[in-house]
Amino acid sequence: MNLDAERAVLGSLLKDHSLMDDCFLSPDDFTENEEDNRLIYKVLQYAKENAEGAADPFDPIVLVSRWGARLQRIGGLTRLMALRDAVPSSDSFLYYQRAVRTDRIQNDLVQLGRQIATNGGGDIAELKAKMEQLEELLQGESGGPIHMAQLLEGHERVIAKRANSGGITGARAASEEFTQLSKGHQEGDLEILAGRPSMGKTLYMSNDVDAVTACGWGDAIFSLEMGALEIVEQMASCIGGIKRDRIASGQMSDNDWIRYGDALEIIAGRTLYIDDKAGATVEYIRRQVKKLKKKHPGKRWVIHIDFLQFIQTEKNFSTTKERIGYITKYLKRMAKELQVCVVCLSAVGRNCEQRPDKRPLMSDLRDSGDIESDADIVTFIYRDDYYYPDSPKKGFAEIIVAKGRKIGTGTFDMGFTPGISRFINLTKDEKYKLAEKVREHEQQKTHRR
Repeated sequence: MNLDAERAVLGSLLKDHSLMDDCFLSPDDFTENEEDNRLIYKVLQYAKENAEGAADPFDPIVLVSRWGARLQRIGGLTRLMALRDAVPSSDSFLYYQRAVRTDRIQNDLVQLGRQIATNGGGDIAELKAKMEQLEELLQGESGGPIHMAQLLEGHERVIAKRANSGGITGARAASEEFTQLSKGHQEGDLEILAGRPSMGKTLYMSNDVDAVTACGWGDAIFSLEMGALEIVEQMASCIGGIKRDRIASGQMSDNDWIRYGDALEIIAGRTLYIDDKAGATVEYIRRQVKKLKKKHPGKRWVIHIDFLQFIQTEKNFSTTKERIGYITKYLKRMAKELQVCVVCLSAVGRNCEQRPDKRPLMSDLRDSGDIESDADIVTFIYRDDYYYPDSPKKGFAEIIVAKGRKIGTGTFDMGFTPGISRFINLTKDEKYKLAEKVREHEQQKTHRR
């Protein structure tokens, strides 16, 4: 333990309370021995948060008057004054912090090594979680404000590149209209693709993966529901235009076999990975994505996860809502830190089925953690003919962008042909004909009333 560095940090803070704004340490970075530097740091944190306009919230006399009973145990006013006076200058505050953080990491690594040596590692999930925590600690002091001049370096080239790409800066999506609205799947974004059962979420995902990888991006599918071979067959059906039931039964014509072989060749030639580990944790997913990024340097990635409610975590939570809330925040952080786009499928509560208009709303996600606030984009898939067989939109699906943090909202119609596993983009003429059909249907309903 580096007690000298801990004392220097505390003394610097007592000398200049504004340094707390630049402090990246946590109470756990301090030792909990007879000096109890951890207690002093906690007191300073609380005093800063509850300063209420005090000129110097770290005045030793004020601190002792408020927390006398606890501070007296470790030396009281005399101890605080000694800490403050022992630091000639707070100019080396950043150095002191780094020394404390480094010492904490070294101690944790030693304890981790002992744990592995004495009992073979114990709970593997616990060890992995600890390693992730240490990694976050190592990164804890990075970042900070960047001067505008740095951000503007090469910005003209970025804008020119966007212009040359037709404005599509991300990976193409299954829906061409969604691609135009969002400018493609964007790195750093968390997208939620939600819907009731049988709406075609997984089928849409396969079409989306096809679009992503066809434009040269990498894609990793983490399937917690379907097996890897099922997804491969679904994609082969989609790309080859082969009826899914023929692939499932193996009863394919000669032409089907040719198209099937061509589809598999296309899939094999793309940067596409599938992980169907049952009960995968969100921490496991992050580790695998990091490995793929390292394996393919320079490759841009979309990560598809099927689906949110099946994801586990190495932490324990008392309620499902808390667990889902933790996972969505973790996925958003992962997207930002690893610079990937995360598209996570999600279930929708059955409340929407109690309404005459059964299209899902954002409020139908409220029992699923913090999806509304954490996601950059929330998209619903809805098929009217699932509920109303005589719907004018029979054979069509609606892609409803209910939330778009940077892009706005919108609803797009697509052809839905589950027999060959396809969502089909409509031509301008097809959109017009569908709109006419819907309008005529509404007029007939009005007359019947």
